[in-house]
Amino acid sequence: MENIEQLLSRLEARYGNPEADFMARAGTMQDFGQDEVPIPVAEEPEPRIQADLEIHTEADWDEATAKLKDVQSLSAYISQSSYKDREILLKMLRQYTETIDRKMVFPEEEEDQCAEIWLGKAQDILKKRFNTLRNTVHRMKQMPIFQQGLQQEIQKYFEGIGMHERPFREGDTIVGQEEWFEIWTSKNNDAERDMKIKEIEMQPYYMMYRDNEEEDEEAIKRFIFPGRAWVYEKKKEV
Repeated sequence: MENIEQLLSRLEARYGNPEADFMARAGTMQDFGQDEVPIPVAEEPEPRIQADLEIHTEADWDEATAKLKDVQSLSAYISQSSYKDREILLKMLRQYTETIDRKMVFPEEEEDQCAEIWLGKAQDILKKRFNTLRNTVHRMKQMPIFQQGLQQEIQKYFEGIGMHERPFREGDTIVGQEEWFEIWTSKNNDAERDMKIKEIEMQPYYMMYRDNEEEDEEAIKRFIFPGRAWVYEKKKEV
């Protein structure tokens, strides 16, 4: 009578060794997994920057100017309010649109740089006329609800002409970002506050634009319409 070892030997000779076969296959699979070249993952393309302003013709100029002059929503919000000095604000808007009519004339002799010329003219009018309104709104403390609503209407107006707000907060450092603001300094002895924003009177805005002279479609420039801020500045030691 054959013993256990003889029986196992006879069965292995006839049917093979299932356990050894399994381990061999497992080892092969493991080796295959280690040597496998990882499948490359396609990188998503970076989002293409869109131009907010492109002026190629006089019609483009007129369309951009019409948006600049469209203060209807802003005017309606002020007119429907109970603000006691609303007529003063409405007068500011009238002076603003009248200046646009006088100044925003299409420059036929400089068609290759229409966007930059348009932005230069628009910035001058915004600074001299519209910022007076913005600064007045910033200083309204007696009617916070009306003030907040008016600030929202101003933001909607900027969005309508293709400008995006670049919000800052009080306490943010201004180092390396001075281009975003017209800066007034406030002397202080606290070194940790040096070059940090004390007060923001007006937030800055920006616009992406392209001129006719740019042959490369990707050559889009950034125009900054600066805000106004008070910034701490450490007193100089005597």
